[in-house]
Amino acid sequence: MLTDTTGVPLHRVEDSCRGGGLHTVNSESELIYIDRNYNINKLSKDMKTNTTFIERIDSTWEPRCVYWSPSTGDLLVGMRNYYTETGKVTRYNQSGQLTQTIHHDNTGMGLYSRPNYITENNNGDVVVSDSFSAVVVTERGGRHRFSYTGHLSGSGLEPRGICTDPLSHILVCDVTTVQMIDRDGQFLSHLLTESQEIGAPWGLSYDVNTHRLWVGSWDNKVCVYRYITRQDALTDEHTPRPDEEAMSSSTPAV
Repeated sequence: MLTDTTGVPLHRVEDSCRGGGLHTVNSESELIYIDRNYNINKLSKDMKTNTTFIERIDSTWEPRCVYWSPSTGDLLVGMRNYYTETGKVTRYNQSGQLTQTIHHDNTGMGLYSRPNYITENNNGDVVVSDSFSAVVVTERGGRHRFSYTGHLSGSGLEPRGICTDPLSHILVCDVTTVQMIDRDGQFLSHLLTESQEIGAPWGLSYDVNTHRLWVGSWDNKVCVYRYITRQDALTDEHTPRPDEEAMSSSTPAV
């Protein structure tokens, strides 16, 4: 669902599949999304032209999440094999050609089981929210850097929506909270907690133009927060604290 910034509906895509990070937007303001047949489609800015960008040709693998990279123009796709309960990340160029597959770590072990959301950090790291297990981070070239499974031993992690901010922090939804970790996987803070108005945070997006964090919740609304300023982003000196949550506005869900 496309709305304006006050929540007024503008357009609805009827053929998208169900799941996590199913859509992204490129520099041409085209919507890229996964449809019910697990093809990856591209909807024009005027919402009049819908084309198949990447056709599903292997029935054993389903695309589960997509992210368009502003730095390279590539499309990152999280894939899942339901038969083997494994996952992988594929990279496509602007022509839709496959250029990279990230599947295993340097020991040959599988990195993913169920990629549900995917994004990219400022240093080119590929950041994946792997449902019910971990945030898995690899270098752009595919080398495994770390897997984050929670900031307390035995606490566990059920990651959902994920994004990064201008300071290269990684933000991830975890059932009733939003956790912030640094680019190397060290826990920094709970940015949002269960006691606040968001309920169950599910989707995240950081607006680098306004420095606002958009949080979509399971209970059907979107809240907007600000926790760093433009000056923080320019100087890279801000250290977030758990008490810095400040909601800017709240709108109906999209």
